[in-house]
Amino acid sequence: METKKTLISIIVPVYNTEKYIERCLDSIMKQDYPNFEVILVNDGSTDESGIIIQKYKEKYKNISYIKQENKGVGAARNAGIKVAKGDYISFVDSDDLIMEDYCSHLLSIIGDADIAVAGREKYIDNVYDKSKTPSQVITVSGMEALKFQMLGKYNTRPAWGKLYKRNIVEDVSFVEDCIFEEVRYSAEKFLKAEKVIFANKDLYSYRIRPNSIMTSNEQKRVKELAIALIYVYKILLEDGRYCECKREFEMWLVHTIIQNTQIYCEQAVDTKVFKKYVGELVKLYYKGDI
Repeated sequence: METKKTLISIIVPVYNTEKYIERCLDSIMKQDYPNFEVILVNDGSTDESGIIIQKYKEKYKNISYIKQENKGVGAARNAGIKVAKGDYISFVDSDDLIMEDYCSHLLSIIGDADIAVAGREKYIDNVYDKSKTPSQVITVSGMEALKFQMLGKYNTRPAWGKLYKRNIVEDVSFVEDCIFEEVRYSAEKFLKAEKVIFANKDLYSYRIRPNSIMTSNEQKRVKELAIALIYVYKILLEDGRYCECKREFEMWLVHTIIQNTQIYCEQAVDTKVFKKYVGELVKLYYKGDI
């Protein structure tokens, strides 16, 4: 059992979330675990986010504030990692919320695991959608957690909503200027981890809002998700472990191909982009090559 002397670093990348960031920060500052720091990285916001961040920094001694030019969420998280002092690292998006026992509960279950994964609830436009939380605490190997990621099980794909032991975070940086940097990052972390534990309660509240990067640019989504899957395939080959998860990876490929074909049929993607990037996934599925 970890003690209350254990420091947790919570890294929050911020870009134009003036409507949501106060609610996010209030949820963080209400944690029932006392020993945590918050690192707010303003990624070149052009709205009032910076003013709000400054207000909270002046109010709370455990908040640090980093300003940078707009480089993307991956670069913002990397900047936060560089200055983090915690024994454990966690990421929270600035339009999401965490429950008051988020830190304490994850810390209480992590034990000798490398990563503790929070259960999460999901809201679309402030309307409750669903929970991605197991019915009981689950402990698996890093490879089994990676298979969960490929199958879309639990809260495995995002970087947020997890408690990472510091040594797991230090070696791998986020890819910058990419909207699916989390897919690559999570895969690499699970490959590095020996043990991963999943909480059986909703601790993270994921909010999907209109006009965010992840919901407003389907063409970029199709392109960059294909690139991310190909990247995961390559690191699995380099690690010599592709055979351990070949079935799950192929299922991930098929699901992505079907999903992107549906987007194309809705005329949300240019034909050249669709043929190039979905074509590469089809080729990978049938030939194991790109």
